[in-house]
Amino acid sequence: MRLSYSAYKMYVDCPRRYHWVRLKKVPSVKSSKYFALYGITVQRFFEYYVNKYVKKGISLTDVQIRSILRQDWEKILDTEYVIWDDPWCKQSSEEIFESIYEDVLSNTKEFDFFKHARSEVIYNIFLKKSQDELHGRLDFVITYPDGTVEILDGKGSTKVEKHVDNEQLYFYALLYLLRNKKLPNKIGFWYYKFQKIQYLDFNMDTIVEFKKKFALVKKSIKEETQWLPKVKITKACKFCDFKADCDAFLLTKEANRIKRGHSVPNPAEGKMVSFGF
Repeated sequence: MRLSYSAYKMYVDCPRRYHWVRLKKVPSVKSSKYFALYGITVQRFFEYYVNKYVKKGISLTDVQIRSILRQDWEKILDTEYVIWDDPWCKQSSEEIFESIYEDVLSNTKEFDFFKHARSEVIYNIFLKKSQDELHGRLDFVITYPDGTVEILDGKGSTKVEKHVDNEQLYFYALLYLLRNKKLPNKIGFWYYKFQKIQYLDFNMDTIVEFKKKFALVKKSIKEETQWLPKVKITKACKFCDFKADCDAFLLTKEANRIKRGHSVPNPAEGKMVSFGF
């Protein structure tokens, strides 16, 4: 079995969604990528910046950075699906682009680790005992001249999150440990919009405990037969492309409506679509 962190996280959040997406390959409903545009564009720029320009010793002027961003921005708008009339689209495409440009400039001036970094570093770790493979794509791996190593995950969030998914970085640290027989010195989240890196406290015990949890989840996936939904009216369900066809989600949502004292709507005509799994 080949397992990435996103697959692990998907199963932990909802076994049914894992079953539909990873195993049955059910086509998802096309959803707007409005909130992802900023992060996609900034991440892609810094991948080019680190791997192409800085690596070759090429310095970029502000005008050149703007031109590179503009070309990529147009490509992203052509490929990513966005409904600009949606009520939550508070910024126009041009306003988002300008914020991207300003934040990219601010980050290039704030940090000086770029010449020591690699971006979009792929790790494929084969586990001989279980015959499984762990896969990860690390946003940034920084190796300083003194041998210290940092692993950073880029965040396009509009606020510095209090409750981040620390396990994502634990997984990357585990991949690094399995390949290099030692832990990275630092792991952290790089918030592009705030020019801030938030490092996590961790040690070998932290990674060993996560490894044990990961192994249990991997075992559960292999032995799973029910694929029951795990409904929580949180981001995991709110942004799930299958929520309109998930009976458990719809029932929980209606129960919450009634609990809050809202009247029960008239029953809709027709019937719920079922995938029949």
